[in-house]
Amino acid sequence: MGPTKVIIKDGGLYDAVSDKLIKDGFANRRELEDYVNHHYLVLPVIDNAGRPWQLDGKPVYCLHGVQYETVDDQKVHLARCPDCGGMGIRSDEFTVESDCIRCTVCGNEFDTRLEMMET
Repeated sequence: MGPTKVIIKDGGLYDAVSDKLIKDGFANRRELEDYVNHHYLVLPVIDNAGRPWQLDGKPVYCLHGVQYETVDDQKVHLARCPDCGGMGIRSDEFTVESDCIRCTVCGNEFDTRLEMMET
C-alpha cells in the first residue's frame, strides 16, 4: 500500500480514485506541494512545462524513484525525457543492442541505459 494518489482540481486536492476532496484553499502551487510532501500523498508526474503525464487518459505517478504507476496501481515502464521532461514510452522496435524510448511530447528518442552509462 503506497501513498494516496491525488489530483489537483479547482485549486484543491482530490483523491484520484474516489474523487473525494482531501483539502482545498491553497494559495499557490508551492503551498499545495508542501502539503503533499508532509502527508502521505503523491501528485501526478508533470513535464517541464507543468503538464501532467497521462497514459490512456489516466494520470501517471512516480513512486520509489523511477517506478511509475497509474491510478489503478498498474506498474508501467516509462522514462522521463531528458529534453522536455515529457513521458517516454518504449518503442515497439525490438533490437538487442538498444532500449529505445520515444517522448510523447517532443518526439525525442533516447536510450536510458546509454545515458546512465554516460553519467
